[in-house]
Amino acid sequence: MGVSSAELFQATLAGIVSFISPCVLPLIPAYISYITGETLTNMKEGKVSSTKLLVNSIAFMLGFSVVFIIMGASATFIGKFLSRNKLLFEAIAGTIIILFGLHTANIINFRFLSYEKKLKVDTKTPSIFKAFILGFAFSFGWTPCVGPILGTILIQASTHETVVQGIILLVAYSLGMGIPFILTALAINKFFEVFASLRKFFGQIEMFSGLLIIGVGLALVFHIGLHSNYLIGIVLATTGFTILSTQKITISTILGIVSIFASILITSEIKFLENSYLNKTLIAFVIFLIASIISMWKVGNKNERSEKT
Repeated sequence: MGVSSAELFQATLAGIVSFISPCVLPLIPAYISYITGETLTNMKEGKVSSTKLLVNSIAFMLGFSVVFIIMGASATFIGKFLSRNKLLFEAIAGTIIILFGLHTANIINFRFLSYEKKLKVDTKTPSIFKAFILGFAFSFGWTPCVGPILGTILIQASTHETVVQGIILLVAYSLGMGIPFILTALAINKFFEVFASLRKFFGQIEMFSGLLIIGVGLALVFHIGLHSNYLIGIVLATTGFTILSTQKITISTILGIVSIFASILITSEIKFLENSYLNKTLIAFVIFLIASIISMWKVGNKNERSEKT
């Protein structure tokens, strides 16, 4: 079984979500400052060379991509040794992924997943090579922070048959994280304006990534496969519940309901009974919806408390 287009989309989306996560996005200006040697004031005023921003950002992206890709290749290689017990391995891996998701979606808090580790790199004389090294350090130092999301992609990679398939999956993840970084670097003077408005939605960002992770974990636990319809349904439902959690004006509620309704339409092709047994995909989706409702309620309440204070 190869890497499906749905998996590539999901891995790329996971990379984007990692980039805008609350523990990565706020530090992007600092990293861009390190790799270019420019001050935050110069970046805000647009006085930084676009060529320097582009070249050093690409080097930075290549630095963390190399590590993530090696991780993906290693995960797939290890997974091949466990292929004789594939069903058991997928069930265990899926359970771990679900725990990651429950934590990220703010449903259950696991303290050991909440820490972060920062690595310092000497960047007094910025260069392409030092930007690459900083990216390399970024992948190790912030892996605990994006661990649940990255861990999900690595576990997916381990369930594939060849190392190449695992590498492809992590390339997609790296691009999802790297391309927004490069675009942000090129428009860094605008970043500060966008960040101010995006910051209040960090709870929704965590909820979105957490529910997406839970959906993938359930697919592995119930051995239903990460096929297009299931993943599209999960992404749409996740989007709907995330919008609803903002507790904004009626238009947001409508968009959320429409998105959830669309996901149900996609999964409605699934039969309730399959070979006289309850359909596993339907069971997984119902569990996912329950987790989504809990996460939506908790994130919504958290937002309401923040607004009151």
